[in-house]
Amino acid sequence: MIKEFQNIAIMAKERNITFTQLLDYINLFSKYTPQNKGDRTLIFSENREGWIYAFFSIWQNKGVAVPVDASSTVSDVVYILKDCKPQCIWTSKERLSVAEEAVKESGLPIQILLIDDYEQVSCPQREGKLYIQEDGIFTAENKDMALIIYTSGTTGSPKGVMISYANLYANCHSVTVDVPIFDSTRRTLILLPLHHVLPLVGTVIMPVLAGGGVAICPTLSGPDIMDTLVRGKIAIFVGVPRLWTTIYLGIKKKIDASPVARALFKLCEVVNSPRFSRIIFKAVHQKLGGNLTYCVSGGASLDTEVGNGLRTLGITMLEGYGMTETAPIISFTRPGDVIPGCVGLPMSTVDVKIVNGEICVKGPNVMLGYYNRPEETAQVIDKDGYVHTGDLGYLDEIGRIHITGRSKEIIVLSNGKNIQPAELEYKLEKYDQYVKEVAVTQDGDMLRAIIVPKEEWAANLSDAEAEEQLKRLVIEPYNKTVVNYKKLMSLFVYRGSLPRTKLDKLQRFKLKDLIKDAATTEVQPKDKFKVRETPEMKILREYIEEEKKVTVKPTSHIETDLAFDSLDCVGLEGFIERTFGVQMKSSTFAQYANIQEIADYIAQYKTRSEVENTDWNAILSSDTSYLNIASTWPIHTKFVRLMHKFLKKHNKLEIKGIENIPLEGQFIIAPNHQSAIDGNICVAGLNEETMQKTYYYATEEHIKGYPLQLMARHNNVILMQHQNLKDSILRMAKVLKLGKNLVIFPEGARTHDGKMQAFKKTFAILSKELNVPILPVRIEGAFEAMPRSTKRLGKNKITVTYLPVIMPTEEDTYQQLSDKVRDAIANS
Repeated sequence: MIKEFQNIAIMAKERNITFTQLLDYINLFSKYTPQNKGDRTLIFSENREGWIYAFFSIWQNKGVAVPVDASSTVSDVVYILKDCKPQCIWTSKERLSVAEEAVKESGLPIQILLIDDYEQVSCPQREGKLYIQEDGIFTAENKDMALIIYTSGTTGSPKGVMISYANLYANCHSVTVDVPIFDSTRRTLILLPLHHVLPLVGTVIMPVLAGGGVAICPTLSGPDIMDTLVRGKIAIFVGVPRLWTTIYLGIKKKIDASPVARALFKLCEVVNSPRFSRIIFKAVHQKLGGNLTYCVSGGASLDTEVGNGLRTLGITMLEGYGMTETAPIISFTRPGDVIPGCVGLPMSTVDVKIVNGEICVKGPNVMLGYYNRPEETAQVIDKDGYVHTGDLGYLDEIGRIHITGRSKEIIVLSNGKNIQPAELEYKLEKYDQYVKEVAVTQDGDMLRAIIVPKEEWAANLSDAEAEEQLKRLVIEPYNKTVVNYKKLMSLFVYRGSLPRTKLDKLQRFKLKDLIKDAATTEVQPKDKFKVRETPEMKILREYIEEEKKVTVKPTSHIETDLAFDSLDCVGLEGFIERTFGVQMKSSTFAQYANIQEIADYIAQYKTRSEVENTDWNAILSSDTSYLNIASTWPIHTKFVRLMHKFLKKHNKLEIKGIENIPLEGQFIIAPNHQSAIDGNICVAGLNEETMQKTYYYATEEHIKGYPLQLMARHNNVILMQHQNLKDSILRMAKVLKLGKNLVIFPEGARTHDGKMQAFKKTFAILSKELNVPILPVRIEGAFEAMPRSTKRLGKNKITVTYLPVIMPTEEDTYQQLSDKVRDAIANS
């Protein structure tokens, strides 16, 4: 355990406690801690040196420690007392009244001990010995319960996670022996609240048992953190992603303010050498204490941009992955093998498998179960002993774990799109001049942002004024940078703090109530937002409400509030032209602040006012002579065939249903969308002549740069251009009218989880109005071979099946035709 007993074990403000003194205090506290093996003792206190003494004194007496959040209310503590029925509580003067009231309400005979009474008393020299290791308690074989950690409650009421000495030993052994991150030369910073398993194990148990010692940061403030880093000569700094994001963005903002610093940052990105970066950004490292060896991120996924950015600064960031139920480590990045966005290799004793996209783990780190909850334990740990984490991910070629999302946090829209809200929140919080914090939630079939504005920026603004400006300054610029399904279509301004756990995880289950409660006191808009129901506004409102099934206000923004996609915009463009005789480009609608401004523009320039519904036949019958379509290079089919040969060898590509492919006439190929190579896969059954006259529809985001655009122009690709949506659709119509075939992926984007998403109706409109048959195509195995999260093609078997052609009928609506095709693929 500890070889140099005169080394500093704990730095707490101005006090330095040696390991000898630490053992003396543990023995002192153990005289008052319950003496019987298995007795449960709560620790209800803020971080302090006495917290550590109380904790190890419980283990000294072979008891069970139950750390409790120091900010818990009386009802919170009562819940835990009644659940685990402890014999004793170690608490502080600051929390004494809460502890006393909780014990009274619980009605249980619980002793209360005050940390302050013993923490700094003159301590006698060592009496007895430390039993934790010397008597074999902290071993791989000891399955006795050591801890009950109550989960932080991000999804509901907390559960007591029972953790054994063997669970903790597996964790400690992995980072002190297998991979020596913690050792006797490296002091660790205690910053995060110790009632959570990550800071308890990572900033107390591991560094103390490894002999490196700890330094307690008195508060979470920036000056205190910097002072403790310097004064404590901190080598290991354990934090959560939100902390690292704050630190990185603060540093990056100063770098971006200087042309020279920006150039040096770019240079370090290219050189990609931690040693070189530490030389260039020596001043940054000095401000962080100058002794940092490892920064550790855990508790949630670290944004890839932040991980890459810190690496560019020469900061070695090790990312850990785990959960309370695994005490907590499952995997971690090894020094020298740091890949931002990857959480590294599993512990050597842990077995990991992926079941339906979910990460499942088995090993000596897996908890004993939930206290007094055998049914809930059985829901998490299967009959083979694997914990089902609830996290989605995959293993790379050497077994590293990559997290793609959290199943419980994923927002699934009715169109089948899966959204990881944390990804969007990170991007929005970059607008830190206006945004303090943000949460993204589902609002019907749209995404809503709950934004807490910066106090100094919004101090003199009403909620309505803040909302209007945040739309213009944050939401609209953000929406221009993301694909349609990630756009935010509504905004809620909240003056308060979002509900979070002590490790800064959003308690998403509380967000709906937050909106509901705040809405009762919401400030009403000022006069300038009052409805002005002009004739043009009335016609526009009625049209949009009928098309989108939403309530339209004059202040509604075409994207932010009404969720218009590209097809909706083209339809509105045609409606305005037919109804009012006004030509407005669909790509310009988002530039208007609201619907009222569009109505005012129409009122100014209209030549008539005759209400008509969207006539797609008229739109698709427009003159297309001025539109060019992609030409076809002779090598086009040769390249595609070469790829098919590779896939047949590498992925055992199987082609079924070739008899369903039309031998003459044009048709629309409508496949499900599983991977980046689907465009090649879906034409694998076509003969050379048919393939030569088959075109693809793709968004301009996927064809960036001159080389790719050149290839697209000569390889039958029609680009959807956001600045001219109508022309993009007319190009597809022109291709079909010329007797060519067209590949459209009705889902619009690749699946995130292998499941088929809702179909857009563009292909159905083209089919019905131009009387073109649809060839449904089912692709299987491509998601497993190449999911969104990787650019490497695995060796999973891929099958492409051509299904019977579906002809549009007079009775079919666009939606019904779209559903027919989706059902055919789903049920084949």
